Amino acid sequence: MTALLALLAAKAEPQGGLGSILILILPLAAIVYLMVIPQRKQRQKQQAFLSQLDVGDEVVTSGGIYGTINHLEDGIAHLQVDTETVIRIAVGSLSRSATPEAEQSADEGSSGDDAADKKKKQAK
Repeated sequence: MTALLALLAAKAEPQGGLGSILILILPLAAIVYLMVIPQRKQRQKQQAFLSQLDVGDEVVTSGGIYGTINHLEDGIAHLQVDTETVIRIAVGSLSRSATPEAEQSADEGSSGDDAADKKKKQAK
């Protein structure tokens, strides 16, 4: 009986090793998966948007200024924001396209109910 109790006690004691390493690695892996990977996808999406910019595109800056691209230089975009007002901004500060087609393609990724609700609101 004492031999059986000795075996049970030996199995109940933590042995360190792989179990304790997994306890540390799993939360770190979850953090990487939940934080780093979505940021990387967003950065790739932004780079794709910036590489497709062309003269005549309607865009929105990160500060919320709407304008049409008149000229593109090395890292600088000339935005026409009014009939005779052109501003120079860094291309990296352009955040998204202002055209409705780009917004609709972004809505395709959301659920159908959300897209239908948005269309109803736009119709009103």
